[in-house]
Amino acid sequence: MSFNLKAVAATAALLCSAAVQAEGAYIGGVFGVMNTDVGDESPLNAGFRGGYTWNSGWGIEAEFTGSVVDGELVDFGYDPFRGRVDRGTVDYSISTQAVYATYRTQGDIYFKGRFGYLNEEVDVKSFGNGSDSGASVGVGAGFNLVENISFEAEYTLIEEEVDYWSGSLVVRF
Repeated sequence: MSFNLKAVAATAALLCSAAVQAEGAYIGGVFGVMNTDVGDESPLNAGFRGGYTWNSGWGIEAEFTGSVVDGELVDFGYDPFRGRVDRGTVDYSISTQAVYATYRTQGDIYFKGRFGYLNEEVDVKSFGNGSDSGASVGVGAGFNLVENISFEAEYTLIEEEVDYWSGSLVVRF
């Protein structure tokens, strides 16, 4: 049995170049809906993410988002004669800062999972703001538009009452 040395070298070069393309740094923009259980209208958030993925598929990612369109919730008050009363609506916004461990499968169409630590800040207009930190988890799918640009659609659990449904355009270098 004989091997064609040129064919073996070409195959090895092709496999190595595919592996190198899978590893590297990336940045991207993200946009989506912060779906909340508390509001009548959920805020729309936009932001950016950046990270690094190794050949194994594992990586690290940081993401920052802020509301570009505020959400709206009903302000209920208490009247001693009428009980609970609707006092109108109040605008609110959500911003997040997170660091995730990620995993992406290989291929032009791929799946992504992420688990990490997130800080969430909620600002309810005329009432003040608050923040909460803790674990966050997400799943998604992506596809390569061209060699270094991908589109990803994701679901991220921000906290028990907040989900982030987003899309992002990612540029790898």
